[in-house]
Amino acid sequence: MTLTSNAGCCAYCAVSPSTTLEHEDPIAGNGADTWWNFLPACKPCNDWKGKRTAAEWLIDQKLHRERPKVGFDTRRMPLRMFHGLEGRLSRIRGEIREAGRRDWFRHHYGDARHGNKAEMFEHLETCREELSSYPHLPWTTPNVYASAGAVCTRHMCCGYWHPQARNLDAVILSDDQYSAFSKAAFVEGMSEGDLAAKLIARYLLAGRRATVSGG
Repeated sequence: MTLTSNAGCCAYCAVSPSTTLEHEDPIAGNGADTWWNFLPACKPCNDWKGKRTAAEWLIDQKLHRERPKVGFDTRRMPLRMFHGLEGRLSRIRGEIREAGRRDWFRHHYGDARHGNKAEMFEHLETCREELSSYPHLPWTTPNVYASAGAVCTRHMCCGYWHPQARNLDAVILSDDQYSAFSKAAFVEGMSEGDLAAKLIARYLLAGRRATVSGG
């Protein structure tokens, strides 16, 4: 949930891929070891920030820019990293804490367990591949029906829970045809199933109009 926020990039430099769960309020300073205290970070930025809070690091950087010889920090942040840092962190915090997004990760990956970092990154890669397969973020789509919260019912990813959902027999397409269809669904901002349903409905409507006009 944390490492896929900010488009998978470090919250601090906003360039390198996020590979570590960074405690915004460090454990060494009695910071909580829980999701709402995590930010996505690359290892160099995580190491550079050290045992400071994000706010303390920014203050040190401001002082370091004013009096570099005093040594408030080890080096100066690039301007692209320094400017807008507070706003970027605020945006990422909001993204991580957004209820619909958090519920989606709980439903889809809440049971995932890992014994080491390598296994964690296997889950992360699976998640990134799943998210890249959708034309837009699944938790922004409506629920297909009201539930008690036990399962995901978002239209984009779990629309099969809908009472009117139907499983059609295998559709035989060439690789080129499927690639073109998948691209068309992405351009339309729809799932492949939704686009197929739209085309079927259009075909049936055209058939009814032809019957009426012929009668």
